[in-house]
Amino acid sequence: MTTAAALAARLRAMPDDDLVALVAARRLPGAALAAHGPSAVSDFFDLADALRTPDVIDRALARLPRATLAALQHPADADPAALAPAVALGLTDGADLDDAVAARLAEHPELRPDDAPRPGGPTPVPQDVDRVRAVAAETAFATLTSLAELVRAVAADEVHELAKGGIGAPLARHLGERAAADPVRVPDLLALLAETELVDPTSPTWTVTDDGRGWLVAPWPLRWVELVVRWRATLSDPVVEVLALAADDWRGLEALGRWAYPGGAEWLPAELVRSAETAEALGITVDGVVTATGRVLFAARTTDDTAAIDHAGADLPSTVPEVYLQNDLTVIAPGPLEPADDAALRTVADVEAPGLASRYRISEDSVRRALLEGYDGAAVLDTLGRLSAADVPQPVRYLVEQVSARAGSIVVDHAAERGSVVRGPAEQLDLVSVDAELRSLAWARRSPTVLVSPYPPSSVVSALEDQRYPAVLAPAARVADAAGPPVRRRTARTPEEQARELVERLRAATRRGDQEPAQEWMGRQIDLAVRGKVAVRVVVRMPDGTEAPFTIVPTSVSGGRIRGRDTHADVERTLPLSLVIAVEHVA
Repeated sequence: MTTAAALAARLRAMPDDDLVALVAARRLPGAALAAHGPSAVSDFFDLADALRTPDVIDRALARLPRATLAALQHPADADPAALAPAVALGLTDGADLDDAVAARLAEHPELRPDDAPRPGGPTPVPQDVDRVRAVAAETAFATLTSLAELVRAVAADEVHELAKGGIGAPLARHLGERAAADPVRVPDLLALLAETELVDPTSPTWTVTDDGRGWLVAPWPLRWVELVVRWRATLSDPVVEVLALAADDWRGLEALGRWAYPGGAEWLPAELVRSAETAEALGITVDGVVTATGRVLFAARTTDDTAAIDHAGADLPSTVPEVYLQNDLTVIAPGPLEPADDAALRTVADVEAPGLASRYRISEDSVRRALLEGYDGAAVLDTLGRLSAADVPQPVRYLVEQVSARAGSIVVDHAAERGSVVRGPAEQLDLVSVDAELRSLAWARRSPTVLVSPYPPSSVVSALEDQRYPAVLAPAARVADAAGPPVRRRTARTPEEQARELVERLRAATRRGDQEPAQEWMGRQIDLAVRGKVAVRVVVRMPDGTEAPFTIVPTSVSGGRIRGRDTHADVERTLPLSLVIAVEHVA
């Protein structure tokens, strides 16, 4: 058996990266990781004590696989490979078991696995391979479509969390309508986007990451492959191990998880259920059975895996190169568009019904939006003409020409002193200045073609656009507006960041010397031996310069002296602490 002092010495000798990984994996309470406080860890002895508390040990044991729990029964005789997870968590040094760990194992008989055989899966069900692949691809396409719409919603600043966390029911309904998804599924879909780092949820209003913007314009097969690769990377090692044991049949994951991780009853079933549901939504499984394409996708480790991309491309619906422009200003895509074509069409039209056959609508607002993004009338018509299966209908052409003729006639810029200056034709500014809906902007007329407002340009432009005036920001104001106000970020740190900060504090205390000199380190070791009534081997430098070892069970440390019983001579000894040059715990 090993003790707290032995664990403290082992922790102190570990490389920093290994120690950070250990602390993060053991999931210590926040009070222990804090820089200050009565429960804060201030030295390696405190860290050892924190790691040996019953709750922390139980959480570590709950994440050990069956083979490792069996190896902990007799670590000295165990297979090193089986014992490695427990060594990495500091539960054993590879030969001796920590006595606190042994006590927890004794109290939890379920953590002493028997020789029960691995549970078998349900009875295989004959499947029509072609039908299953088609169902999986259809499901995956629907999920990819919904996720893409949610990414666009994030890009439009539509996704924001409540103060207590999560999104509200009204927002879930709105996003569900936009993404053609059940509102109940929207939180899970958003969580998947956050886990795969396609969006960033660290600010109250979510943002799209660079990876998310790239994913949004990637071809459909690459979208599917990248999403599966990213999702698989988020799975915990225990989940991946159980899925590997399950092979192609994921219908009995909970029973298999209980067998593979005997202590994981409180956390593993929920993770396995969620993983199985996500796999179904991503088209990896159908009715709990991995498809041929799903097997290849799940095995992919990079997004450029050609085999995975080929399988995904063969299963997904073929894209169409053209759309149909209607006289009523609707646009019909008879099949999925290439994402790049879809993105181009969305710049000049609004999507009304995303899906396998999407419907878009061209409107005055959509054309004005394209003009504000830098297009001119000719560019808008060129985009529509390139994608249209026939000539652009006259009503569409007329709308674009009318909107582009009016666009940009009102320009909003920063005023020299403060607020905004608005320049435009006199007849248009006459209407603006008397518009009751714009009275709150407190206009002042400088000249027939100039209005000023005390409000910032971005607010003025938004108000004018709401009333359908053809207003645009001046280039200088557009640059300033693009920077936007500073975003409030959450201060929550990851477990790895908290663990590294703790390790850096402990190393700094060790290097300073005045806080943890050698004598204090040895004194703490002896103090722990006194409390635990365990034997230690102390090496004392004698007056003649020689070194003498003594094995004692210390009873007290006071007045600079150690008192204890010599286990070899069976006598009481008193040794000056100042002459002790080494302390070793006797296993």
